[in-house]
Amino acid sequence: MRPLFIVIEGLDGSGKTTQIEMLRDRFQGGGAACHLTAEPTDLPTGRLIRSILQHEITANPKTVAALFAADRIEHIHHPEQGMLAQLAEGYHVIASRYYFSSLAYQSEFADPGWIALLNMEAKRTLPADVTIFLDLEPDLSMERIAARGEEKELFETREKLTHVRESFHLAFEHFGEGENIHIVDASRDPVTIAEEIWGIVEGVLETIE
Repeated sequence: MRPLFIVIEGLDGSGKTTQIEMLRDRFQGGGAACHLTAEPTDLPTGRLIRSILQHEITANPKTVAALFAADRIEHIHHPEQGMLAQLAEGYHVIASRYYFSSLAYQSEFADPGWIALLNMEAKRTLPADVTIFLDLEPDLSMERIAARGEEKELFETREKLTHVRESFHLAFEHFGEGENIHIVDASRDPVTIAEEIWGIVEGVLETIE
């Protein structure tokens, strides 16, 4: 059986990191190896994006969208840290964010069709076996972000999170044809969410040869 490529999407504060770690533990408990990764990456392209998100440097929003697409290509193809390389080694790859995040976050500033075109290479080269969206109301997202006690990033305001959540749903509707997308209520306790996610993943595993 080939390894899976699983994407976890969601607003900031939706619990992506927690669920990714719980999913990894579930795989490892069954003897399967996992590689956890995230976007922006820790590669040079990703570090530049993080500097923009943390207000250290400024850039045109369309430049940011193009940088995310470039970072994603590096994320896929890097000879050592790339997701294709990890899958070839037999690891299940679980990613926090992928191209639907670009469609959701950058669509406020650029045409979604243009953003989709930027990300066509990723969609063609490495589509996810399953994309799980942790759906959360913006008010609850803001509460969780505040509880972390960290400085807010570029998109971490109620207005922006509301737009991003709506944009995720629109992206799934308009650009999700042929994709295996599951929307999961992220307002519940982590264990309940993890059980639902594992049920989804088990269903995918049953279809993989």
